[in-house]
Amino acid sequence: MRKILIILLITSTTASAQISLEKVDSISYAQFQNGDWDNLILTAQEAFANNIDFKYLRQRTGYAYFVKGKYYKAMHHYEKSLSFDPYDEISHLYIYYSGLYTGNETYALYHASKLPDETKESIGLKSIKLIDAIDAEYNKKINDNTLRSNPDYLRIGVSSQLGYRLKLYQSVSRYSQTFENTYYSVQNEYYALLGYSLTDKMNLKLGYHSVKTNVDSAGYVYEIPGKMFCGKIQFDISRFDVGISTSFFNDGYETTVQNGIEAGVTLPGKHFPYLKTSLYNINENNNNRFILSQSAGMLFSKKFWAEANVTFGNLNNYVSAEGLYLYNSYDQTTFRTGASMFWYVNKNLTLFSNYTYDKKLVVSDLSNYNQNSITGGIIWKL
Repeated sequence: MRKILIILLITSTTASAQISLEKVDSISYAQFQNGDWDNLILTAQEAFANNIDFKYLRQRTGYAYFVKGKYYKAMHHYEKSLSFDPYDEISHLYIYYSGLYTGNETYALYHASKLPDETKESIGLKSIKLIDAIDAEYNKKINDNTLRSNPDYLRIGVSSQLGYRLKLYQSVSRYSQTFENTYYSVQNEYYALLGYSLTDKMNLKLGYHSVKTNVDSAGYVYEIPGKMFCGKIQFDISRFDVGISTSFFNDGYETTVQNGIEAGVTLPGKHFPYLKTSLYNINENNNNRFILSQSAGMLFSKKFWAEANVTFGNLNNYVSAEGLYLYNSYDQTTFRTGASMFWYVNKNLTLFSNYTYDKKLVVSDLSNYNQNSITGGIIWKL
């Protein structure tokens, strides 16, 4: 009955278009004041269907969805509000919070840059944070090849906010393994990624990854250097994201060029289920091969997030995670699958773990072996 009354009030044929807009304004304002979010949304839907649209109606509708935890819809209506007033503080503020709650910090900070200085100060925002977050991970691999030791991998990273639209991430890592009971290999790595928000929905990322592999054979040590450069443009449009990437890696012996496209979608629902598909073409010594990666994840509760993934194809010199991981190990991975779990302890601390299974190929004799790995890590947001 209340829905019918709302429709009759809005679409009354005895009132002019101006009166109808005024009625929508009056009804939606009363519903906003009373916290009647469901009927406020119904009022807005009927108004939009009758070509009645204005800034405050979009703001009220956005807030109704925000309170109900439907952050993507909230962002949509607040963005529509900005089409009436690009400088509207309220819309930028709630887009900022909605972006954070959906895990899109880049989008959130872009809109934070539009807020007045006093608002930024009141909610604790700073343009520059030389150390915004610190993360670390340790990975132990176990294989069933008697001629290969169980490798170790340790990585530490630091994220810096150089502005609301500019971020820098750096990390150092170390990988070690003995193979054929003769060669001891240690690879030290440095990685840097610079990200800049061209718009709130388009982000440019440029990365550099340096590796230096030292191989000790009966006291004789030789070095294998390598450098990788990568670039990516990512588009985030509501629930959808698309990325186009390229990378160039040279280890002094051969050059590997990788080009790829990534597409993901977050599905409706309070657990934010999402799917992401990535397809890459790798050109190595004028030979082309393809790698297909699929991942799926969801928020199981307010504090636990899980993701499963599978990757098909030969991963020799494969670049993933925007250049953070470079798979240039002595033996090639030809298939990979695994799962990750994230535990949000509080707003500053996140713990994560990962299990991965790799099918490995020994190039010298084309034999295969299995490798399992466990990772534990921490992210500390300052």
